[in-house]
Amino acid sequence: SARPHSGLQKQVLALFRECFRIARTKPVESRSEIKEIIRQEFRQHQSMKKSDVERIEYLIRRGKKQLDRIRGSNVSAVARVAAPQRDEHDDRS
Repeated sequence: SARPHSGLQKQVLALFRECFRIARTKPVESRSEIKEIIRQEFRQHQSMKKSDVERIEYLIRRGKKQLDRIRGSNVSAVARVAAPQRDEHDDRS
């Protein structure tokens, strides 16, 4: 039997589903590109260690902010921008 998802996993899955819900509200001609960007963003971090809670929480917050930006009706397409790489010496939180 499958193990139940952790709280963080549930947050990630909820964000993923919400991204696709928003994508369905966008013009038909840009939906497939938006969905592909969503898949790429999540796949990029798929192998992240579950123990890296701080980084996962950061990415969830970042994803929610990006989602809020594209949620508006005036946004009809999106482009992928590379995320800044985390510097191991960066003390900012």
